[in-house]
Amino acid sequence: MTFVCLWLGLALGLQAVTTRVVDWYYMTDELLYERLAISIARSGSPLPSLHGRAVGFFDQLYPLLIAPAYRHGFVPNGLHGAHAINAWVMSSAAIPAFLLARRVTGAAWIALVVALLTVTVPWIVYASFLLTEVAAYPAFLWAMLALHTTAMRPSYRNDALTLLGVMVAVLARTQFVSLLLVVPLVLVLHDRRAAVARHRLLAWTFAALFVLAAILMATGHIASTLGVYGETVHGSLVPSGIGRALLDHVAVLALGLAVLPFLVGTAWMLETLRRPRDGSEAYGFASVALVTTLVVVVEGALFDVRYGGAVVRDRYLFYAGPLILIAFFSALRDGRRLRVALVAPALVVTAGFLVMPVPDYGRLDVGSPVGVVSSYLRSSLHSVGGTRIFLAVVAVLLVLFYLEATVLLRRSHLAAVLVALTMVALPAEMTYAFLQLLRHNGTAGRPVTVQQGGVFDWIDRTVGTHASVTMVPYPYSQTDSGASVAYWWDVEFWNQSVVRDAHRRNEFQVTPSTFPKDELRFDDRTGRANESLTRYVVEDATETRFRVSGKGLQITRNSLLIDTERPWRTDWLTFGLYPDGWTKPGDAARIRVFSSPQQKTAVMRYLAVGVQAPFAPALIQREPFDIRSNADEWKGVANGEDAVVHQLSVCVPADGFADVRVGTYGRAFDSYADGLSRRAGLLVTEIALADEVGPACSSSSR
Repeated sequence: MTFVCLWLGLALGLQAVTTRVVDWYYMTDELLYERLAISIARSGSPLPSLHGRAVGFFDQLYPLLIAPAYRHGFVPNGLHGAHAINAWVMSSAAIPAFLLARRVTGAAWIALVVALLTVTVPWIVYASFLLTEVAAYPAFLWAMLALHTTAMRPSYRNDALTLLGVMVAVLARTQFVSLLLVVPLVLVLHDRRAAVARHRLLAWTFAALFVLAAILMATGHIASTLGVYGETVHGSLVPSGIGRALLDHVAVLALGLAVLPFLVGTAWMLETLRRPRDGSEAYGFASVALVTTLVVVVEGALFDVRYGGAVVRDRYLFYAGPLILIAFFSALRDGRRLRVALVAPALVVTAGFLVMPVPDYGRLDVGSPVGVVSSYLRSSLHSVGGTRIFLAVVAVLLVLFYLEATVLLRRSHLAAVLVALTMVALPAEMTYAFLQLLRHNGTAGRPVTVQQGGVFDWIDRTVGTHASVTMVPYPYSQTDSGASVAYWWDVEFWNQSVVRDAHRRNEFQVTPSTFPKDELRFDDRTGRANESLTRYVVEDATETRFRVSGKGLQITRNSLLIDTERPWRTDWLTFGLYPDGWTKPGDAARIRVFSSPQQKTAVMRYLAVGVQAPFAPALIQREPFDIRSNADEWKGVANGEDAVVHQLSVCVPADGFADVRVGTYGRAFDSYADGLSRRAGLLVTEIALADEVGPACSSSSR
């Protein structure tokens, strides 16, 4: 079993690289699949669940595969295990690629080369991330193998295997719902009028699915059923800019396959379908490969036009790569003359290179690993236009080289030269992609090869991985909202115990709507919460909206872990502040301090309040203020350089509350939050109620 040994070697080599990545890179996708895997590991249920709620995700295969890595130990260990599993799972795409290539070409050596190249394309870098591409790559190729089998050897068994392959592919990645279009198109193209008669099981199944799709479309539910890929069915069937997008996507896919294999492979598909040899494995494969490639490219272009603007995300395209490589090697083996057939792909790719976007990401972009190649060319040629012209000229020269070589060289010599060039070019692209990943800081601003677990998994190390913790995100940084968001990503990513995400009035959400969230509401008179989610809560130490009552266990990186009192309530609650702690002009803010459940009489409590004026680089901003309770008063002037903190006495009645009023008298200024301007005055930097209880007092709450 030579190809199995090849896979084992490729998996071990890939694992040595992927396990060097010890941090997250692409949020919030990696967080999503990590949490799904942790849910499976904790509950033992394969059904998708996030934050304690069932969620409607189709692509659950990948979380199932990596869930065992999170069954024992802390997240850093789980992440290492998941990256090791990634290497074995994604490299297993070599197996269906080998089987398909051997069936089509009849040559074991070609099948081995295809298997090798399947795992040495630039997109194999996805094995370094917690993303569905890892499982989707082999699942897609198994589905292609099954489809080719049923096209060539129709039977109920092979039809059933094709349905199974499509189902597994969809469970790996929702994008592959498009295979429900690919399968009937391939069978009609291959079998023409006999398609229904020869594939009755598939015919009836797809008829039922198309009726279901029509019902969903008529009722407006088709987009929600497809999740994020529902964008591809919105709007016009031919949206504005789709022509340019198709050229861009074809060009990027060609670049990722070193250009010539794409050109020759596509030309071979066209020529094979134009001059078929009935019953040949090659003709059946050409039907599968061409239809699939077209559907994948169109789907990716539609999604990017409707969802991503001018961006080309080859993460949606690379699945067709092994099919094109098989077609390329088939062309080298069967000796078909491709002069006419080369014209169309050459024109499309050349035109695509002349208009394709050439972004300068500065690091590996997960959406487009091929971008590292175009970015390198852009930096070397010092212009976008120069890069486009260079690539277009290269495409033309490669076509001319191929045509001339077919005349001057024997077929075997030509094949040897092109195989050697391909086996250098594709691994070179892959190597460069990995170097860009490993040598640059990740999107979190940290080297991905430096272990972060000991820094961020402090919650798990305090309460254990099987505890249940609710996080309450808060924008701790007033100058960098992105840093605040990334911090709370780290809180959840590195701690298995963080299983709920709570907000008041949906303020400061750090994850998209795909992550369920709990809304916290507190009774204005008693401080009682609407629900008690978990035993533990982690809040920011600078939180200015409320503080869940309980015993503080640990404060790390300005976050406070609380062992809560049940049922949940809040020690204090603020009114009249923006969600990030700024006062509103003309509106005196209030800090309401609640009595404790055990309190029998009015007692003195001690509340520390910190305030700061807005920071202005050109001058020292000063802001007068007056903070008054029913037992104390603090007047002063805050500046923009440092916060000032003072402790006030507050007489809190039994079964009631006392208000502390925060008044400002200076001018309001423009403050920015999430890109929106608003008028603000003074920043409340912290609020803390001391555990100590003072003597009885007689002041009433007000």
